[in-house]
Amino acid sequence: MSIETQTGENRRGKTDGIRSFQTLFPYFKAFRGWLILGIFSLAIVDFLQLCIPLIIKWAVDDLTIGKATPQRLLEYAGWIVLLAVGIGCFRYLWRLSLMTPTRRIEEDLRNRMFRHILSLSEDFFMKMSSGDIMARMVNDLNMVRMAVGFGMVGMMDAFVMGTATLVFMIWISSSLTLYVLIPMPLLVTATALISRRIHWRAQEVQSQFSTLTEAVREGISGIRVVRACRAEDLQGQKVAEEGNKLLEKNLALAKVRGVFFPVLMLLVNLSMVIVLYFGGRNTILARITPGDFVAFTNYLMLLTWPMMAMGWVISLIQRGAASLVRINELLNSRSSITSGSGKPSEVAQDAIMKIDRVQFSYDHRQDVLLDCSFFIERGKMTAIVGEIGSGKTTLLLLLMRLFDPVKGVIYLNGKDVKEFSLKEYRRLFAYVSQEPVIFSQSILENVTFGMEDVPMHAVEEVLDIVQLRREVMEFPGGMTTVVGEKGVTLSGGQRQRLALARALISRRPFLILDAPFSSVDVATEHGILSAIKEAYPDLTIVMSSQRVASFMKADRIFMIESGKICAGGSHDELLKESEAYRSLIQEIAFQQVFRGGERTNAR
Repeated sequence: MSIETQTGENRRGKTDGIRSFQTLFPYFKAFRGWLILGIFSLAIVDFLQLCIPLIIKWAVDDLTIGKATPQRLLEYAGWIVLLAVGIGCFRYLWRLSLMTPTRRIEEDLRNRMFRHILSLSEDFFMKMSSGDIMARMVNDLNMVRMAVGFGMVGMMDAFVMGTATLVFMIWISSSLTLYVLIPMPLLVTATALISRRIHWRAQEVQSQFSTLTEAVREGISGIRVVRACRAEDLQGQKVAEEGNKLLEKNLALAKVRGVFFPVLMLLVNLSMVIVLYFGGRNTILARITPGDFVAFTNYLMLLTWPMMAMGWVISLIQRGAASLVRINELLNSRSSITSGSGKPSEVAQDAIMKIDRVQFSYDHRQDVLLDCSFFIERGKMTAIVGEIGSGKTTLLLLLMRLFDPVKGVIYLNGKDVKEFSLKEYRRLFAYVSQEPVIFSQSILENVTFGMEDVPMHAVEEVLDIVQLRREVMEFPGGMTTVVGEKGVTLSGGQRQRLALARALISRRPFLILDAPFSSVDVATEHGILSAIKEAYPDLTIVMSSQRVASFMKADRIFMIESGKICAGGSHDELLKESEAYRSLIQEIAFQQVFRGGERTNAR
């Protein structure tokens, strides 16, 4: 990489870090009352702190010229106590006034991020891992809070205290103050150089933290597979390697940050040497009083805090800027699925969905679907069949507009589905996947998820339809039994039937079933499908399955092969007319016999 290119990237990174704080400007405006009160209280604290060296100056001067008395010294001590009390009270006020908004900003920003994530399309989650998202919502957000809270306080305190201290120092001796400021250009230069490196290293730390979080999440969520494969050592080694990388990047950041304070203290001590020599010389020559010399030394020590705070604040702000860049990347992500304005609220009983010459690919390189066309009749059961990996699940996801086709159109009652409001359109569908999502809540909460005021008899009805009610009642807590993370306390068949009950109770016009009975025996599956048809005669069912017994009862079957619909009709019609369908049936039957033989041998 050339020097020009590297310099350009560094400049862009620095600019992006500064611009990233624009995200917080609306929050600053909303909490301006709190912020003004906090800054005002902070200024009072700084002013009161600056009064203490003056009192010490007066006391030293009185002692020097022999005017000091016990009563007068007691008065000076009383003033210092009063100032200390005032400093304590106003320090509490500025902490309350400035920290309250930062916590509220953190809460609102977290909620905003999560709501935005829920609005994004599926391709976003294919590109960004769960661990990375969690890291941005937890660790990065905490860095932003620290930058806004303590960073802003330190910056204001350094500015107010530094400016006021310099004023007092100039009042005592302008020439001595100029000597003290000699090291300042060196400090500014060192700060500018080191702060850039802090920003780059902070971004690397945040990125590696995301990778580590994802590795830990995978190990925990896949604990059964890890144990079954006896891969505990392998998974532990993976987390250890990612943790070691994070350690190395944190140490690299710590080395850069650690340079700040030694350089800072070197410059402070250099200033102290200057004060000791020139200030002591001026005191000997009676250009300033001994009280002035003591006060000036105290002010120099007070000036040390703004100088030290400068390094600390820059470090916080740089890390906060790096985190804000990552948060803004998430907030600026846009869904690839656009929403129309139409409302498909009135779906006719004879509605037809038509898929017309649809083409789709996940990576825009290899097509999953090629010139795929078929139709779905309202109130009928339609099955999509084909070999594993033929694109059945992709077709179902396209129907619900979780993805949009690259080419081709999907129509509902003759209208392109892209014309409809995305939120309203998706309300037409209930979906059950092969690997159902079960939340760590009670069975009742899982069935009624996303719904309010659902009567108990409706819950019992759908549990009866999916043949799960009796099993639920046998649980210690019945409907209130908490099923654990991902439904860990339930069997695979129970999880699938619970997800099906959740879909049925929503009473959507279309029920999309993606191999939802893979963990259920054939007899139970037949009973459930018959009960669904009887209870919901107008329900449109679109399903994919690898079981002949599942899809042979469908009103219409479409077979997909090589990304195209190669045949369509009833089971009997396809057996007579489609060689590809007959071959698929024979292959499925052979696989079922083979698996049955394996189970027999296992027994």
